[in-house]
Amino acid sequence: MKTATRAQVKRVMEECVAEQTSKIAPWTNRDLRQAYPFHRLFFTNEGVATARAERSIVTSMGASLYPRLAMAVARDMFEDVRLEHRIDGDVNTNACNLLDQIVTELRAPRRGRQNPRTPNRNAELNDIVVTRDGDPRRLAVTADLYIGDFTGGPLFVELKTPLPNLDIAAESKRKMLSFLIIMNRRGVADAKAFLGLTYNPFVTRAKYNHSFTSRIMDMENEVLIGSELWNCIGGPGTFDELLDIIAEINPA
Repeated sequence: MKTATRAQVKRVMEECVAEQTSKIAPWTNRDLRQAYPFHRLFFTNEGVATARAERSIVTSMGASLYPRLAMAVARDMFEDVRLEHRIDGDVNTNACNLLDQIVTELRAPRRGRQNPRTPNRNAELNDIVVTRDGDPRRLAVTADLYIGDFTGGPLFVELKTPLPNLDIAAESKRKMLSFLIIMNRRGVADAKAFLGLTYNPFVTRAKYNHSFTSRIMDMENEVLIGSELWNCIGGPGTFDELLDIIAEINPA
C-alpha cells in the first residue's frame, strides 16, 4: 500500500470513529439498569453501554466506512474506481425472465423438493446468455464498488456484511448476474462480479457457515470473504495492512 493510500485509509477510519463517537449519548448506570435489567446478569455496565451503541455503529460502518475504505484501497492500484456506479444495457425479455426464475428457485427452501436448484454461477450465466428470444428490455444495476480497469476485465462488487438476510443475498445475486449479462451483450467476456463480505466472523473460509449466503451464492465463484475481498481490490497483504492501521488507531 502506498504511503498516501495508507494515510487516506487511516483518515477514513479516524473520521468514522469520530463521527460515531460524537453520536453516542452517555447514559447513567441507573438508566442502564432500568433499560437493560437482564443484560446485567451477563455484562458489566460498560458492556451493556457498548452493546447499546453497537447496532447504530454497525449500520454506519455498512453505509459509510466500508465503501469509503474500498474506494481508498482500490485506488492504490486502479484508476477507474467508482462507488454506486450504474450500469445498464438492453437484454432480451426471455433472458430477464430466466434470470428472475433462477433467483426465485434459489430462494426456495430445498428440503422436500425434487431436484432443487443449487448455485452454479457458470451454468446459470451460460443458460441466460444463450437465451435470445423476446423483445429488448432495458436492464440496469448499481454497483456498490466498480473497478473499470480491474485486471482482466471490469469488476462489480456487492459490499455486504458477512451475514446477509435472504432478501439481501437474493437481490445481490440478481444484480451480479444482471451485470454479467449486460457485459456479455456488450461483448465483454471477462467481466467479474462478486459478493464481497467485508469481514469474516468465522475467521476462515472453511468455517464460514451462513445458510442464506450458501443457499443463493456459488461460494467458490461468487463470494469474497474478509481478507479475500481486501486483497482482491488492493493487492496481496492489504488486509494485514488494514489490521495494522486499526491497531495504530486503537491499540487496545
